[in-house]
Amino acid sequence: MAPTTNKSKPPARDFAKRPRAKVGKRAPAKVNATDTSFKTATVAVRSQGQSLDKGRQQQGKDATLSSAKRMELFSSRGNTLATLQMSLRHHAAPVRASGLKGIRDAVQSLSLLDAAIGVAILEANLPSLLPHLCRCWLDEDDDVRTLALNLYGDILKCLTSSLESVDLKCLAPFVPFLCAYASSALNSLDRSIRIDGSSIVAMLASAVQSPSFSQLMSSSSSKMSAMSRELSHHVDSLLPSMERLLTSVSLGRRASSSGRSAESQKSNTAAGQKRGRSGKNASSVQTKAVSKRESRESTTAQSILLSLAFLLRTSLISNDDMSGMNHTIRDKTQRDLLPSLYVSGECSFLKGGSAQSNSLLLIRGTKGSRAADETRICSIRDLPAIQDEVTNNSTNALVEDIPTDDHSSRPKEKDAESMEKVQQMTSLLETLRGKFVEIAHLGKKTDANGLMSSSNDLETMDVLVQIIRLSHSRFQSYYQSISKYYPRTETDASKSNKKREKGGKKSTKDLQNVQECLVAYQTSVDRVLQLLLENFPVKSFGETTNPERYEFTNACICSALAELGGGALFDDGKRKTSPWVNTVFSYVLPRLTCDQDSYESNPEDDSYSESISTNMLLKVVMKLLLPIGNKSDDNTKSYLLNNIVKRQEILEAFAKAFFPQVYCQLAPHHAIYASSSTVELERKMRNVATTAAGRTACILVTKLVAQSADSLFNDSTETEYATLLLQMISVLPTYVVAWEGKYPTETGLALASILSVVRQWEASGNVSGDSKSPVTLALEELCLGLRYSLEALYIPIEDSPVVQQPRKKRKKANLKQTCILERLPEQAQKLAIGLAGLLQSPTEVTAKQLSQICSKAFISHIATTNGDQEYEAVSLDMANYIREVVHLSRRTMPMPTYLSFLLDGSGIELTIGISLMQKQSPDNVFLYDSAIDQLSRFLTTSCDKASQKVLPMLRPIIEKWLLAPTKIKENEGASNETMRLLVQGRSAISILSAFTWDDVLSHNCVDDDFISSTILDDKLDQLLLNSILSLCEVSGSFWSKGSHFDDTEAQQLYLAKLMGPVAVLLRYRKGMLKQFLETVSKRVAAQGMSESVVEIYMKAILMILKSKDPVLMTSIIQRSDDLQKVLLSVAKSIETIVSGGPLAHLGGKLQHHVNTICSSNQ
Repeated sequence: MAPTTNKSKPPARDFAKRPRAKVGKRAPAKVNATDTSFKTATVAVRSQGQSLDKGRQQQGKDATLSSAKRMELFSSRGNTLATLQMSLRHHAAPVRASGLKGIRDAVQSLSLLDAAIGVAILEANLPSLLPHLCRCWLDEDDDVRTLALNLYGDILKCLTSSLESVDLKCLAPFVPFLCAYASSALNSLDRSIRIDGSSIVAMLASAVQSPSFSQLMSSSSSKMSAMSRELSHHVDSLLPSMERLLTSVSLGRRASSSGRSAESQKSNTAAGQKRGRSGKNASSVQTKAVSKRESRESTTAQSILLSLAFLLRTSLISNDDMSGMNHTIRDKTQRDLLPSLYVSGECSFLKGGSAQSNSLLLIRGTKGSRAADETRICSIRDLPAIQDEVTNNSTNALVEDIPTDDHSSRPKEKDAESMEKVQQMTSLLETLRGKFVEIAHLGKKTDANGLMSSSNDLETMDVLVQIIRLSHSRFQSYYQSISKYYPRTETDASKSNKKREKGGKKSTKDLQNVQECLVAYQTSVDRVLQLLLENFPVKSFGETTNPERYEFTNACICSALAELGGGALFDDGKRKTSPWVNTVFSYVLPRLTCDQDSYESNPEDDSYSESISTNMLLKVVMKLLLPIGNKSDDNTKSYLLNNIVKRQEILEAFAKAFFPQVYCQLAPHHAIYASSSTVELERKMRNVATTAAGRTACILVTKLVAQSADSLFNDSTETEYATLLLQMISVLPTYVVAWEGKYPTETGLALASILSVVRQWEASGNVSGDSKSPVTLALEELCLGLRYSLEALYIPIEDSPVVQQPRKKRKKANLKQTCILERLPEQAQKLAIGLAGLLQSPTEVTAKQLSQICSKAFISHIATTNGDQEYEAVSLDMANYIREVVHLSRRTMPMPTYLSFLLDGSGIELTIGISLMQKQSPDNVFLYDSAIDQLSRFLTTSCDKASQKVLPMLRPIIEKWLLAPTKIKENEGASNETMRLLVQGRSAISILSAFTWDDVLSHNCVDDDFISSTILDDKLDQLLLNSILSLCEVSGSFWSKGSHFDDTEAQQLYLAKLMGPVAVLLRYRKGMLKQFLETVSKRVAAQGMSESVVEIYMKAILMILKSKDPVLMTSIIQRSDDLQKVLLSVAKSIETIVSGGPLAHLGGKLQHHVNTICSSNQ
């Protein structure tokens, strides 16, 4: 084995060689390096601050009442509104955007709460929120402005979520402040800010989060909010900026959107295929960029047009659909506001650019800037303004008083203001005309008049046409306010120059300039008319899958032609028929149809549905059929469509489409009613009536009736026209029933029109049948048919024949069911009831339903007085009016029907009102006293000798009600059933008492020994006596229970009411008083009679003996020895029975009073 060798190690060096790091890697750690790194762990605990916890609780679904009362806004992260608003002043745009996101989160989280609570919290924070929000509208960052616009939209959405704040009255005081910032945005040097400013104007004018063309055209858009009405006073300050913004946008750059440009692109495809690959890719990228830019420009232009349309619509305060003309813009002096916001030194108004209009200049301040510099705004006049160097007038000059009653010469500054406004409107109209030319150039002219356009351009064209209509309507409203200062102007320039030379230079210079501005506006109107006529109608390039879309655009143009060419502002109304009239007539006549099936498939809110298009065409028909004014030399009416044959032709087409003949079984001549059943046709007409076109058709009929109702029987009125008008009136009840009270204004107009025609029937009722004209026969047939067609107004909607369901007999009326009459306002209710009174002879169904309406009115009054839920019913005054009208018509209806109406209308048979009383009290027996009084009054005046004619017919119900109190079980208490039986018994006694008293008054024998013969026999006398005694006994049982009659005065008042009708019967009915006293004596002497019953008998006898009103009872006793003996015997017997008990004092009092009466006679 080989020996091992030990190798010696080299000695260690004092200084080791430092290792070097390789490329791309770290150097190794030193040997003596100490690792000083360490790790920590944290526990994340959410903040437990009291304010943050309450903030989260308020935003949750289970928000506490205490946090809601503080009216504070918190984001989901617990940040308060004040904290979030501080970040809106930060220099970094992301921080400002984050603050807006937090505020949006806080506003959106209010939807988790109840709508009313959320709206109340937001309203409380509006004064602090809106100023910070408006500053962000002018931010240089696009994202911040977008968030600010979305936040304002969220505020509108939250405020309109509650029915109480849907009118946005809380935002009305802030409108001047919001308009100032909107105007500043529109006058900004940054184009994107100006475009966002138009979006702000759209939201301010429409009061919705996302305005659209469908909302502009919808029928509900006429219901303007309070904020929009306040904005109407600031339209003049926003329109110039909007016009400049519209001018800066081109509508003709979208070359790829039209069909003609598509053909040009197709023709250039072959040339494009010759390019190389690199050129092809570059061209594709460039094409996409151009297409994206054009799409963005198209969206921008559409947004600006919509904003301008909403702004112009806001300037028209009332809806021209109902009035036929636009009302004058409200006086600007009535704009005093009381907002809870402040304007600090951070902003001031300065003149902006070439527009010579005020724009808002923002100056950033510190946190403490809101101290001494802030000024509270109490009205719009408190907004800061500077003097205008050019006109030396401040901005507040717009709110100066405008004289309306002074017909003297206007000041020069007023003439300058009028001239400026007319020039502004003329400039806007010319701008719109230029934009329409741009959009027309995207299409292709046809050989004849017309335009071939792509469907992509139709909506832009529609909005543009609507803006033209709204702009002209605004001018008409303004011209009506200044027309007395500037009368009708002659368009002939030579005559105008002669007038100028005739007057002095200084006196007529300003007036002449205003008139020249008016003539310039009329010239612009004529140019727009010519442009629209050249491009009408609009067609597609080929076959289209949506022809209704083009029909809608053509309907818009027709409306614009009728409105621009239909007025006679500057002439005397003697112009010849314009070319557009015949063109529009030829277009409208074949389209004046009523396709009911299309109305069922197209909802009303669809902007392009056939119903909306037909509605616009009907407004054109209204312009053609209604006169535009009277000539100065005579009373001849002037029409746009002068040809009377064409007017009759279009009227017949209109009547056939919307008011065809319906069936009436009792129509004697079938002159205006159909001879066969038209159930399916009537169902379709009800579907048409609820559309916008149906309501417009009804309004057109009412206007035709208003101008010719008084001249239907004149020789000047053509028989064909009058008969056709009566036929259309016969269909109006179908429209009214179909509306079910949802459109009270249209319903009132329809009822008033029918009423005005029915009056003519009463005037012509004396004409003999042989000499009646065809119009008179048609009117008679109309009135006979109306008696049955108006029945549906009074029938509950669930039971109406319109809702074809089998009827079920109900023992008790359903108070929640309502009829159409109960849903109408009181003015329309009076029209409907007055119409029933004029028609006379109401049917049994009408009488029965009117009685139920009267009964329900009384029940609703009891429920409302008792604090129970309110029922939809007519008022008590209206119920009395219904009774009066039916009472006046009683001679034209069967007596049983009339009596049934009175009895059912009183509600005594069911007495539902008692069951609604939360407190069961004996006083509930008097709950129906007012109904009993009305019933008794109408029964006694129903005819002569009513006690002999009417009372026998009422005997069955009288006997039934007299037996009701005798059915009350002992110890039952004041239950609802007990009160019902007592009310019926009291009603029967009161009715018999009313007949007796009427008999006494008719013979004028109040103080004599008159004996009434109203009651027929002894059997009814005995029922009456038993009913009176049962009333007393049941009332006595009430006294022994509870604390109803602890007070003596309450007992006396109860007995006075209870025994009032009884005293008349005991006084004037033969032997009734004697029989009453003897029966009371027997019952008191019987065993088992409670003390309370004996007490009420004794007090009742005392009450009757002391009676003075309405009759004096002592006179008949003193004149009858037999009565005196019976009375003394009864008093003696009762005193003996109660002697030694708690009623001994009352017995002695009764005996003393009887002795006094009998001794005074001796």
